Amino acid sequence: MNSEPKMVLVVRTDLGMGKGKIAAQVAHAAVAAVLEGPHGAVFGDWLRAGQPKVVLKVGGEADLADLCARAGEAGLPVQVIRDAGRTQVASGTATCCAIGPALPADVDPVTAVLSLL
Repeated sequence: MNSEPKMVLVVRTDLGMGKGKIAAQVAHAAVAAVLEGPHGAVFGDWLRAGQPKVVLKVGGEADLADLCARAGEAGLPVQVIRDAGRTQVASGTATCCAIGPALPADVDPVTAVLSLL
């Protein structure tokens, strides 16, 4: 089993976002996680490992909110992205989140039930 830290990015599939929009939202989440998250030993290990990321999906807003709440309760860094409303979704819509970077032993219990995007 891989023990390198990873960032998990989770995207809502119910919004009908195009591929480019999804890419932009996931990029926002990754940047926010780096800028706002803790910069301790796990973060340094994640940087040295090449910043591994996994992109998963949830079916809707309630699923995303529940996942983020569980991640927060587990002590994981979480960044939720709310869209500015300039293109495909309404302003303030939660489109995705970033969890981590964190060790697989910490993040997998929260995200393992989700499927790859």
